[in-house]
Amino acid sequence: MKKKLKSWVQEKLVNPKFKKAFEEEYEKLSIGEQLAKLRLQAGLTQAEVAKKVKTTASAISRYENGEYDRYELRTLQKIVAACGGKLKIIFDYKEAA
Repeated sequence: MKKKLKSWVQEKLVNPKFKKAFEEEYEKLSIGEQLAKLRLQAGLTQAEVAKKVKTTASAISRYENGEYDRYELRTLQKIVAACGGKLKIIFDYKEAA
């Protein structure tokens, strides 16, 4: 099943509009997944992180949700720091063809 999905996505990525939308959605999902992974590696619950960041567990849940797209840099920094990590932002410039 995974192989079929991967093949389908690869075929669709040829379309520039699909590729752009796919990459934008994947990026959002990736941020949430990384936050959840970091929190779990730190052995913390959403409630524990929320207490350290002075917010609610539901706010942490929203940030970990792949559907969320209103991330604030300062809040990301606080969440990552509460989990013992350091937020790094990397700009990847691709050469024009």
